[in-house]
Amino acid sequence: MLFVKKILRLIPSIVLVCSLLPAKAQINSPFSRYGLGNEVFNSQNATSQALGGFTAAYTSSMNGSFGQSLNFNNPASYASLYMTTFDLGMNLTSNILRSQSPVSKFNSNYFVPNYLAVGLPIDKKRKIGMAFGLRPITQINYSIDELKTLSAGDSLFNNYIGQGGLNQAFFGAAKSWKRFSVGFNTGYNFGKKKINNIKSFVYNTDSTNYYQSIASTNTLFGGFFMQLGVLGDVTLKTVQHKAATDKTEYTLSYGGTATLKQSLSGKQDVLRSTGSYTTGTETNLDTVSLVSNTAGKINLPAKYTAGIAFHKKEISNNGIFDQWVIGLEYDRANWKNNYSFYGQSDMLSDAYMTRLCVQFCPNALDFENYWSTVTYRAGFNTGKDYINIDQNGLKVTSFSIGAGFPIRKYRSYDYQFSVLNMALQYGKRGSSLNSYQENFFQFTFGYSLSDIWFNKRKYD
Repeated sequence: MLFVKKILRLIPSIVLVCSLLPAKAQINSPFSRYGLGNEVFNSQNATSQALGGFTAAYTSSMNGSFGQSLNFNNPASYASLYMTTFDLGMNLTSNILRSQSPVSKFNSNYFVPNYLAVGLPIDKKRKIGMAFGLRPITQINYSIDELKTLSAGDSLFNNYIGQGGLNQAFFGAAKSWKRFSVGFNTGYNFGKKKINNIKSFVYNTDSTNYYQSIASTNTLFGGFFMQLGVLGDVTLKTVQHKAATDKTEYTLSYGGTATLKQSLSGKQDVLRSTGSYTTGTETNLDTVSLVSNTAGKINLPAKYTAGIAFHKKEISNNGIFDQWVIGLEYDRANWKNNYSFYGQSDMLSDAYMTRLCVQFCPNALDFENYWSTVTYRAGFNTGKDYINIDQNGLKVTSFSIGAGFPIRKYRSYDYQFSVLNMALQYGKRGSSLNSYQENFFQFTFGYSLSDIWFNKRKYD
């Protein structure tokens, strides 16, 4: 057990070093061509990912036996912060894309930073907390090759390339009254969408040499957002134990969030030119057309989430923890009629997701048995993606498992607490109705460091 604890303490340092190195990605998902790209399934913290994305009714007692993790998807949770908390996530994803016509298979793997967030208890007595951080919302990254034989017998090669995505820098605060909390997140959403189409004649009947051509549209955009959240719980039943201070509570937590409609301001460059573009560097020979800094708007829909969870809480003088939790959540966003990119709609549909999760911790206060303090999690979600490339809808289903491993205090006077949260997720986008199906497997590693700051010294 001592060896395991030593390894656990080394992992955060290794991850921190890796996060400082350039991330090499080989993302290749043609779904990301539409809208603002693939919604990042890992835009929750590692704890929520292990719970299938459950966030709306996620409470502080679900964090495990030590420390905290930041539920930045429901800002009302900041009111329960009792320690300064740093939360860092890394993500390894493997995708397998299958095409039915023609029958083919494509693989892509990437390892990237996931999120970085900091939470601070502003006033513990009045239950006021705040948080800030950075996370990805969507990703655009694909490279697709197409070889066409024209009627004249010539062969035309098309390379479709897309890059970009939407990122979010956020700040939030929350206030709690007894067992009910309200909060908000605000900040700046920013990103880009760069779409290239490179054409090349691979063979032509008259042996004439043609330069390559490129049609490029590069859009930078950004704008402020607002998200509101509520969170609360009620006691359903209390069982008193022999010790006067020990009891078991069965509670129901509830929560919801609303992300308001948003309008991003964009600047767009549209280029049409000939030259050389597939040699690793773009070399323009003749610019046919260039329109720069065209202003426009990207409109995003509102998103609503609501959830409930049933808890069995164990309470004693030593602390409080959830022995088991069962949660249910639903979210929805109307993309079909409320999204536009420079006045143009896209091949999108309304998106929704239902999530079910369970969590179990044998005894977080059993300091003699380490594995009793580990928090075990599992989740399932099913719904429909907002991308709709073939008008048949794109069904999404995934399963997840994970655990929170507390790192024990190694000094009795140390107020630092750390938790390693890990999540494994396997899922599928698309069904037999779709021309393309994507299977994805992702591993998420989250490191949460909590510390009690600003304590008044008792000894000098």
